[in-house]
Amino acid sequence: MAYWSARVILWLIAVCYGVFAFGHALNIFGMGGFDWANAPLSWQLIDVLYLAADLAVVYGFVLLRPIGFVAFLVAVVSQFVLYWAVAPGAGAADAAGSAFPGYFVPFHVATIALVLVAVFLLWRRDAREAA
Repeated sequence: MAYWSARVILWLIAVCYGVFAFGHALNIFGMGGFDWANAPLSWQLIDVLYLAADLAVVYGFVLLRPIGFVAFLVAVVSQFVLYWAVAPGAGAADAAGSAFPGYFVPFHVATIALVLVAVFLLWRRDAREAA
């Protein structure tokens, strides 16, 4: 039961990151609500890097590969750095921009907790099988 609970948790997080990857792909193809071709190079680079990270999280969480957990850690830490350290007031010009980090940061905190629960459940299953 612990194994399947962990798998469900990881699949749900993978679905969320799949949606994020789709959003980054839409941005890259110019359908994301702003002119990506004329966006600053740093925005373009961030979209490409987060697309790769999000796809790695989906792959790793669905197939239980270490790359998913590493990509998840990199994505979460970089999100915290972007929203809290580098640009705490960026995007606050409009109401939607200021609300976005208010939802996204708690989302990452919740997913960290869920991933830790899933890893514990997988470890518990592996420890029981080894005994």
